[in-house]
Amino acid sequence: MNQGPFIAGEKITGADLSLAPKLYHLETALGHFKKWSVPEDLGHVNNYMKTLFSRESFENTKPAAKEYVIAGWAPKVNA
Repeated sequence: MNQGPFIAGEKITGADLSLAPKLYHLETALGHFKKWSVPEDLGHVNNYMKTLFSRESFENTKPAAKEYVIAGWAPKVNA
């Protein structure tokens, strides 16, 4: 088994880069609409998300405000 902060080990891959925005939307939208967050006992998932979200490339490309993510999900959640 590969050891490291990413799916394939020490190096980030396309799989990680694909998951980062999905996990960001999950955290933002579910936190807002359902008051849900990834349980603390899922430490590996929480650490993975923190690692992805702290990358400079993610910081530079994520939505400017969480409100944009919430607004995008509102029609689907409130339908």
